[in-house]
Amino acid sequence: MDELSSQIPKVEWLRVELIKLLGSDCEIQRLVLEIVASREVSLEPLPEPVSEPEQEPVSIVAFPTAAHECPDDPLRAQLSAQLTLLDAISSDQELNSTWLIQGEDQGRQLARLLASAAQWERLLELWDLLAERCKSQARPAHVSELHILEGCLGIHNLIWRDRQAELCQVDAGVEYDYRLHQRATLRGDVITAQWLPGLANAGGERQRLPLAATE
Repeated sequence: MDELSSQIPKVEWLRVELIKLLGSDCEIQRLVLEIVASREVSLEPLPEPVSEPEQEPVSIVAFPTAAHECPDDPLRAQLSAQLTLLDAISSDQELNSTWLIQGEDQGRQLARLLASAAQWERLLELWDLLAERCKSQARPAHVSELHILEGCLGIHNLIWRDRQAELCQVDAGVEYDYRLHQRATLRGDVITAQWLPGLANAGGERQRLPLAATE
């Protein structure tokens, strides 16, 4: 306690002496002013952060779909049956060589198929080719072959308005009639299976009789 009380006069003395120096010593005055100035600078409040302006949302530009992505094509959808027929004929080695030309693009091949299938004579040639296969291999027409025949008949019928060419069918168990049916075998009076439907033109005339097995 005594030590603390003894230091108070010293502090008071120092204060008095400093005040005197401030009043008489120019160098002391300069140093004090510099100290005060530096404290004012350091005590200035920091500037408030400036918020960056909100960026406009970036709009996504819709670029054209790449060709290999194959965008929806209404024309291709409308021609899906004909394109499927083209694929079937392309997959049949014999028909590929007689109905199509190798090296042509798909559009050209489709146009060629439509031009050929629209002709009744080409449809009869197709039936003859399929019938010969059935006879030589002793079998009914394959599903793919029937689809090809039906598809080509559908294309041919596009040239007609109020009449249509059609397939001629025969059911198993029907008695064989040479005027209505064609035997796939040498003998038999009753039809056991249809191997290939016949063809009747748009005038209703049967120009190819149903090919059938008999016993």
